[in-house]
Amino acid sequence: MASPIKPALCVVSSHPVKGDSGQATGFWLSELTHALAVLEDAGIPTHLASVRGGQPPIDGFDLSDKVNARYWNDTAFRTALAHSRCLADVDTSRYSAVFFAGGHGTMWDFADSPAVQRVIREIYEAGGVVAAVCHGPAALVNARLSDGSYLVAGKRLTSFTDEEEAEVQATKVVPFLLASTLKQRGAHHEPAPNWSANVVVDGRLVTGQNPASARGVGEAIRDLVKAAGEPKHAALSPGEIHSVSPILAQYTYSKIVQDLWQRPGLSRKDRYMATMATLVARAQTIGMLHYFNGALNDGVTPGEIAELVTHLAFYAGWPNAFSAVDILKDIYQERGIGTDQLPELSPKLLPIGDAVPDEAARVAFIKENVAPVSAALQHYTDDLLYHEVWLRPGLALRDRNLATITALIATGQTTFLPFYLNRAIEKGVTRDQVSELLAHVAFYAGWPVAMTAVGVVKQFFDGK
Repeated sequence: MASPIKPALCVVSSHPVKGDSGQATGFWLSELTHALAVLEDAGIPTHLASVRGGQPPIDGFDLSDKVNARYWNDTAFRTALAHSRCLADVDTSRYSAVFFAGGHGTMWDFADSPAVQRVIREIYEAGGVVAAVCHGPAALVNARLSDGSYLVAGKRLTSFTDEEEAEVQATKVVPFLLASTLKQRGAHHEPAPNWSANVVVDGRLVTGQNPASARGVGEAIRDLVKAAGEPKHAALSPGEIHSVSPILAQYTYSKIVQDLWQRPGLSRKDRYMATMATLVARAQTIGMLHYFNGALNDGVTPGEIAELVTHLAFYAGWPNAFSAVDILKDIYQERGIGTDQLPELSPKLLPIGDAVPDEAARVAFIKENVAPVSAALQHYTDDLLYHEVWLRPGLALRDRNLATITALIATGQTTFLPFYLNRAIEKGVTRDQVSELLAHVAFYAGWPVAMTAVGVVKQFFDGK
């Protein structure tokens, strides 16, 4: 069972005036509310705090913003804000994350606050998430770890940029330029064009560039907190990957999670089917926990996964299928998945003409080429693989064919790839999807196997 998720501590500025300018400031309302909405809608409790406690000054008060209006019309929120916790009194052991909302007020009371520095250090070193948006990263400027090093040194982040500060004519008003100062502390600052949403995640450090980034920061906090508060669904965490190879962690998130898996060439279910087929075919158990859980979370049924693993036992071997079973048995137990959710032992089989439209050609090939060499192989191929496994209804024919060509590509078994490609095309897999599949498999099985398959695929489609 998952442990209760600890609250996220949301911190705002208590500073009301921009230096000697006399201009009112405070925290920017939407930077707080947009992150709060994501966290609270995900069931993550939140507590409000400010540097001095009590009612913090508000800037950016815009009730045409529906999220702002939602919170401002909520009596409980207004009361919690008016009685915000004094940051110096906060017990950090109660929290899973700390989030610093922006607003120009932060530039005067975040950077040098001992309470801000203590809260960041204690939560981060306890394995929690530290997040900030817009001017909120002012909290990070002087934040040090117990060894005396700056938390941001060597880390990727973003913040309100010097160019955005110039655009609002505040470079001569603020006590320091935020982006420049963070870079002086050793941070790798990653800006986007002015006012565009930009969220940077580096392990358990989450930063957003400006008000447009507040929701994205909330989403990143949500994902990290949920991952930490639930049973482990991946063999490696992003932080663990980052601890060994920061660039590998960056490529994993930016190129696989945010790019490859967002491409429209394959549906998410197709990508899960292809990924699971690759992992099982190659016995890559390190990725199975993550992707089996992800597939189940995204709507792939336990029965479909069971059929997939059984199918791949014939194309990659029983030991590889058992490697998957070893991972799946614990996942199914944790999720309360029983045999009532798994395929029947003896279902009504599909008509062979539907499942294996090229049966006549297949039988002729086996009779001429296999039977003279191994009668036993002919027997199991005809009677078991093609007259039972391929006819089982627990896996859609298109999915079964997609998994098969994926397994062949991922293991470099391209001799019979054209034969199976032909069947896959007939069952609804398109040329464009095969093209996208090659790129997908490259990330999970390596570029050489994908490149080996390219020539076979090209020759197949040229012949079409």
